[in-house]
Amino acid sequence: MNLNFMNLLLDSCRFPEEAKVFFNDLADRVISEGHEEEFLFINDFYFSSGLDTGKTEDRLKVLSAKMGVSVYSMWMLHLLIAAERAKPLYDKRGVSDEVFFDTFSDLRAKALECMEEYGIWGTFVAGWYGLFYSCRIIKFGRFEYEDGEYDRENPPTYVCGDISVPRGTPIKGIHIPSSGEPFDLEARLESYRMAYEFYTKETGLDYLVCECGSWLLYQGYEDILPENSNIRSFMHDFDMVKRRDEDHFGDNWRLFGKYHRLPVEEYPEDTSMRRAFKKYLLEGGRVGEGDGILIFDGEKLLTRR
Repeated sequence: MNLNFMNLLLDSCRFPEEAKVFFNDLADRVISEGHEEEFLFINDFYFSSGLDTGKTEDRLKVLSAKMGVSVYSMWMLHLLIAAERAKPLYDKRGVSDEVFFDTFSDLRAKALECMEEYGIWGTFVAGWYGLFYSCRIIKFGRFEYEDGEYDRENPPTYVCGDISVPRGTPIKGIHIPSSGEPFDLEARLESYRMAYEFYTKETGLDYLVCECGSWLLYQGYEDILPENSNIRSFMHDFDMVKRRDEDHFGDNWRLFGKYHRLPVEEYPEDTSMRRAFKKYLLEGGRVGEGDGILIFDGEKLLTRR
């Protein structure tokens, strides 16, 4: 178990000191209590099984029970140690060390979410990480970009001005980590520029095509946000192609954290966004997600409204 690399990752990804101590102590316990061989076998199994979350979790649950710790914590330790084996994939693709560690700072975001939600260091969304350990997602600035292809049936070919995007065209799915980084237009443009420089060399296209499906793009929310809202501005980066209305606000935990299990009447109002959404929900506002397409030509957003 390479604790030197784990600590390099913890430091480079700016984990809180409390979390660094916790995972070092947990790793020391794995070794001192005689579980290192079993732990490393699970690490190997994760990759040999094709990053099978379910089967890996079955094994981690057994080890967690033996040690009396949460499987969420054991998952995070496993991912911290396994990251060393993912790095050569990023090296081969030409990803710099800085971008690699920035990409894997998603682990810090998820550890903080787990602490907020359950009061423990770990992760409760282990299935998300197959993208990282197969090098199918890279973070450039504010956003994470997932490899994919345009595969919509409606429309089967997306058109923006002189640019046509038929099915099968390389496209990047945008994810928005809860990193606390700036989200203003300039920060977003810097991310698009970085992604454009990297991906156009891979695709041979002279533009970057992205798509995003998120609750942050649900057009029903636009009117409750102030004119200067960065989220409202983010909506305008995209040409909206689909709206999905839902009966339940399944993303409320992203906004209200550990309070999302409370009745809406008891949601906190400590930020302007929380106040706006609480009022909207209490008034019976519809909830859902929106899908949008974004095209960036290296200088400007061709889809920005």
